[in-house]
Amino acid sequence: MNQQPPSPPPESDPMAAFFEGLEDLAVQQARRLINLSLYSKALLSMLPVALIATDKDGLVRMSNKAAQDILGFREEEITGRPAAEIFGPRSEIARRLRQALEDAKPAHLASRSLKLRSGKTLVGNLYLQPFRDDENTLRGLLVTVEDLSYVHFLHDAFKRYVPPSVSEMIARNPQELKLGGEEKHLSVLFADIEDFTRYSESHTPNEMVTLLSEYFTLMTDQVFAFEGTLKEYVGDELMAIFGAPVEQADHPLRACRTAIAMQKALSDLRRRWRAIGRPAIRARIGVNTGPMLVGNLGSPYRFSYGVLGDQVNLASRLEGLCAVYGTPILIGERTALEVADVFLLREIDWVRVKGRVQSVRIYELLGEKDGPRPGPAREAALAFYAEALEAYRNRSWDHSLHCFEQAAAADPEDGPSRVMAGRCRQFLGAPPPEDWEGVFEHTRK
Repeated sequence: MNQQPPSPPPESDPMAAFFEGLEDLAVQQARRLINLSLYSKALLSMLPVALIATDKDGLVRMSNKAAQDILGFREEEITGRPAAEIFGPRSEIARRLRQALEDAKPAHLASRSLKLRSGKTLVGNLYLQPFRDDENTLRGLLVTVEDLSYVHFLHDAFKRYVPPSVSEMIARNPQELKLGGEEKHLSVLFADIEDFTRYSESHTPNEMVTLLSEYFTLMTDQVFAFEGTLKEYVGDELMAIFGAPVEQADHPLRACRTAIAMQKALSDLRRRWRAIGRPAIRARIGVNTGPMLVGNLGSPYRFSYGVLGDQVNLASRLEGLCAVYGTPILIGERTALEVADVFLLREIDWVRVKGRVQSVRIYELLGEKDGPRPGPAREAALAFYAEALEAYRNRSWDHSLHCFEQAAAADPEDGPSRVMAGRCRQFLGAPPPEDWEGVFEHTRK
């Protein structure tokens, strides 16, 4: 049986190969465009601003999820309908939409109150951007709405507590703000008017309101100058927070600078008030640093931004101890450790305050190291005090008393020297127990 030999393979057709390659390229390009479209849709869905694309007649062809959430509609409700309906067909926004399409020119409406058809009102920036094809033919309009309602809420909520620069920073970067309770390392400041009861007894309520208003304005100006947060006024007391709600790595320095600025401003105020017969008020200030619970604290009925914790309570106790030692500013041990390279400090005592088990070293804040130096008499008093404090802790009552008295003689207005000299006299007659470690326990707030 004769078999036919196999036919030779057909010669390759160059044109067929060309069209096959062209077909492969088209398929690849189609896949790329499909993937790009899917990627673009995914990207648009993640953007935090509302995006609406219309055709040249102003009919909605595409919207992202943010647009549906912010503007309050479902995609099927608005697709194919005039974009102007979202804002009300007779609204200023609808008029500007139509104008942007007619003129084929971009437009921007900043911080407008936008009334939506749903009845919702939001504050936002509106951007209208016509887009064209490769032949420069108008194809439609891209409508972008940036919702600023939360930003405005934050700005309004915090402008009572922080300086404008900080409230604007919070509004621009709300992600930096963490509300609710969280533990953070912060500094707090308490300021209180010395002998406030005496002033309130000798002035009418209206007079006291006038005095306190001027005093608090001046003190708050100093808090805001160093970008602190005003927590509250309670009676004649002011409380400020440093390091929240906006992070401040140097919050102990800011708190100490605020305290010094407060005392300087109050000194100037005393001179002005004396000239018009007003009382020469003085203030006591306590500053402390450490871990605290910070956030919106309170109950469902009422809450406010604030801090809680042992270190907050200690700051309040330090302000109270200023009255005991006759010092204008006292700071805690933790604050002193963080500012010692910048500020002149004097260790005053080692104490245990009422309601607290742990003891703490307390320091007087004297000024910045690169600022004016104390005068010769003050320098001598500080040197005598340091020597006296060392002798006191070694139970050398005679020597410590002598040095404290020398310090008081060098600077007769130095309160701590007089207080510690009196304590040495007391210990000469009735010394503390043998296991005494140098800690003095204060039994009053």
